[in-house]
Amino acid sequence: MQISKILPKKFSSRLFVMTFVAGLIPVCIFTFLIDMFGRRFNTEIHKTIQRAYDEEWAHNEVLLRDTLETLIEQKASDVALEIDLTLQSHPYMTLEDLKGDKEFWKIAVQPFGRTGYTSLHETNTGIIRFHKDRQLRNRGPRALSRDYPALWAIIRDGHGGKRTSGYYESSDENGEMKRRYMYIVPLRQVTADNVSLSVAVSAPVEEFTNPIKDAEVVHHKTAEYLTMTTERLLRSSRRLGILSMGLGIVIISFIAFGAGAFFSRAITRLRMATQKVNEGDLYVSVEPSMSGEVETLTEDFNRMVARLAETTVSKKLLEASEQRLMDVNRKLQSEIQTRVLAERALANEKERLAVTLRSIGDGVITTSTKGKIALMNHAAEGLTGWPQGEAVGRFFVDVFQGVDEITGMAVADPVRSIAETGEAMKRESTQILRSRDGFERIIALNGAPIRDNDGTILGVVVVFRDVTEQRKTEEELLKIKKLESVGTLAGGIAHDFNNLLAVILGNISFARTLTNPEDSIHKRLVEAENAVLRGKDLTHRLLVFSKGGDPVRQVVSLKDIIQDSANITVSGSRAKVVFAIAGDLWQAEIDQGQIRQVIHNLVMNAREAMPDGGTVIVRAENTVLSRGGGIPLPEGDYVRITIEDQGVGIPEAELPRIFDPYYTTKEMGNVKGMGLGLAISYSTVHNHGGFITAMSEVGAGTTIAVYLPAYRPEVRREQEVPRKTASTGRCKILYMDDEEALRDIAAQMLSYMGHDVALAGDGAEALKLYIAARESKQPFDLVIMDLTIPGGMGADEAVRRLLEIDPKLKAILTSGYKSHGVIKNFREYGFLGVLVKPYDVKEMEKIIRSVMTADTT
Repeated sequence: MQISKILPKKFSSRLFVMTFVAGLIPVCIFTFLIDMFGRRFNTEIHKTIQRAYDEEWAHNEVLLRDTLETLIEQKASDVALEIDLTLQSHPYMTLEDLKGDKEFWKIAVQPFGRTGYTSLHETNTGIIRFHKDRQLRNRGPRALSRDYPALWAIIRDGHGGKRTSGYYESSDENGEMKRRYMYIVPLRQVTADNVSLSVAVSAPVEEFTNPIKDAEVVHHKTAEYLTMTTERLLRSSRRLGILSMGLGIVIISFIAFGAGAFFSRAITRLRMATQKVNEGDLYVSVEPSMSGEVETLTEDFNRMVARLAETTVSKKLLEASEQRLMDVNRKLQSEIQTRVLAERALANEKERLAVTLRSIGDGVITTSTKGKIALMNHAAEGLTGWPQGEAVGRFFVDVFQGVDEITGMAVADPVRSIAETGEAMKRESTQILRSRDGFERIIALNGAPIRDNDGTILGVVVVFRDVTEQRKTEEELLKIKKLESVGTLAGGIAHDFNNLLAVILGNISFARTLTNPEDSIHKRLVEAENAVLRGKDLTHRLLVFSKGGDPVRQVVSLKDIIQDSANITVSGSRAKVVFAIAGDLWQAEIDQGQIRQVIHNLVMNAREAMPDGGTVIVRAENTVLSRGGGIPLPEGDYVRITIEDQGVGIPEAELPRIFDPYYTTKEMGNVKGMGLGLAISYSTVHNHGGFITAMSEVGAGTTIAVYLPAYRPEVRREQEVPRKTASTGRCKILYMDDEEALRDIAAQMLSYMGHDVALAGDGAEALKLYIAARESKQPFDLVIMDLTIPGGMGADEAVRRLLEIDPKLKAILTSGYKSHGVIKNFREYGFLGVLVKPYDVKEMEKIIRSVMTADTT
């Protein structure tokens, strides 16, 4: 009662005052809250930034140090491999020879990073022999332990040929102490004077951590600027908020004043109309001046007056009222009909949309802005494992369970991100989709907001598809490319090594023929010759791995090959082999030697996985592959060979790498392994048009499956076999090879056999000598030519030209590429025989006798 006395009496003024006072309350609350929480907000932001930086610094420092250690270890391994190859190719060089060789210094002492470097020291004594710092060269244990105790401790741990690493303090060129990391790798090769060396790579840690320290200064400035910006923003927000709310209060107060005046007019009209009714005017009517309760009050007043005047209403007025009612009914019926048509059109549109979604191969899910599923097509049901009836109404993340491919953690909800930003995903993302039954697929996902004509977001549509098979195909193509690259290198090395073996074997075999079997030197020559022949088998395996190692195929039954290879491999070990081979096993067109090597490699791996013994199960069966079966091979008939062991198994993270070159879980070396067995097997099976898969479980064992195409008979043209004629005696022979050492030993071997020999370095020189001999009426009886001449004319081109000159030419082809296309089809290129490098005197004499007795007519 006391407050009403203070307020103005007019309704509009009273409403103005009450609105203004009520508006001041939120202004005061806003000012109080922003002052109270502003400082706390600013302080928390600063703490959060500092805490995030500290965590990031610690994490990045660990990562950078791990990266430094990995890079240094890789550098040490690469330099060690390079020096091993150098020592292997120069076995006569002593330590002093190497110290005087400038090229070896370039290999031994290499820069790493800005201030890192490599060095060499003796493995067993620790004496530093090759170092960029002259003061450290030839330093022994006593000097190192005294002046560089931490460095000496790392070198000392590597005695005996062990890999070792560690951190130590060392002064740089400016005399400043730096913390460095060193990794030591012993060499497998020794010098000619039997000195074992080790490679050491050293680099300062700060080279990798300096970028983070530089970023620390930028971080502090950024934090300071962010704090200042936050303070300014809070002050601006407070001023702007107070100003905006004050202005709003004034505006609303004036609006309230106008509303009060407006309401006052409506009440005044009703009061005047009531006065006329009291005076007897029953036909008075008040027109509503506004909507809402005042309008209702006005209408109720008019109805009340109308009922009072019922007895005086004329027939004409009644008919007019009925007419108005009919008009209203017609209008209502029209609106109802329009709504029914709209509902039918909407139902038809929904049906067309459902048909479209069913025909799409990709999964489609639409949701509300809150993330609840509204619709999903058949493809989405299959990928998620959720029927649409159960999924509708659930949140998207409950049905679509996506996890990161690398971390395995749940990924962020794409629906929420799109709904909040209002933007479509800028690029397609990939992740693992875990369906309702736990099955995992790799999917590609995209999404966009759904908007109406006004641009308002109504929901989100997410489209995704299964790319698991596509990813597998891409990984297999990458693996094949890696194998091809390493194979090309292996082929080149094997070819050069074959030439070296040819020179060595030729000299040894020739020297052996010049000695008596009773001489002690004869036995040594025989042992050396056998060792070279084992090296010949090694180069052949490398050529099989390279592009030059195409299989020489024959149609055979795989049963005997599998059983013989597996039994030989496990003989003498604790493991035993059990066979389960189908009786109607299909034949295959294969290179027997290569497939025997594949079975040997796989069974050997299974045997070594069970050092305490166990059972190796070897199965062979017929199988028919269809499209989409998970094996990247064409549809058709295949023979599947599986080798199953009960060994330790392979971790899931390592399983995709087991077919990579040089990958092995065994100790590297000549005895244990070089990491090429599975890679060579993979390459061999691939060259046969097949495929290899691997499954393993740690503690349970490993299963390797080999798929080889089943044989399809083809009509083959039989090659004509040359007829034999009488043997010839002494011959005039033209020998062509680009290796001078091979030409020299071949000339001695041929002269020892009693033949006259002429030598040529390439095909062009051989052509000149052959033509000159024909013109002088002293033609050559036989030519022996090397297939490959780098930078010059090879045997295939030279023989083609010689046959144009002399169709009765007798030619022998020599090469280290046993599986080369020209070697396999040598008769098609005009040759009568093949001499595979390396060869001895007996092999050369045998092939010459065979060719010279052949009839070329």
